[in-house]
Amino acid sequence: MEFGRLFLFAFTLAAVLAASTTQAQTTYRWTDKDGKVSYSDKPPPGDARNVQEKKLGAPNSVATSGPSYSVQRAQQAYPVTLYSSGDCLAECATARDYLKRRAIPFREKIIKTPDDANDFKKITGIDELAVPTLRVGDQVEKGYLEQSWDKLLDAAGYRP
Repeated sequence: MEFGRLFLFAFTLAAVLAASTTQAQTTYRWTDKDGKVSYSDKPPPGDARNVQEKKLGAPNSVATSGPSYSVQRAQQAYPVTLYSSGDCLAECATARDYLKRRAIPFREKIIKTPDDANDFKKITGIDELAVPTLRVGDQVEKGYLEQSWDKLLDAAGYRP
């Protein structure tokens, strides 16, 4: 009877260890030049179309990609909007790159029409059209100044 318990314990322990060390495997799906759909654990050839990459893992594995929990909370409470326009090239590109570099989830609103400009003025409380402008929740920062944007985003919970 004691041997049976010991065997069961060892078997259970081995199963738990095996399950905990299972790693995600990447599977690829693509369409070749003849329209044939293929699946493989190796990357597709260079002429493949409609390539999809999927990570397969144990059902209890936790995905670690995407925004952190604190960033998700900040995003819900203080959504970020970048206001730009078609004639704002260098400074708006710098502002956009800054947000991407900090991995800030944001929506860009490009002001194209007089109605867009009126909406911008109502939402931001700024009487003149000034781009780039950053809105984090209800807080607004006119013009791009990295230190000011850092302070505003950090206060909202978007910590680097």
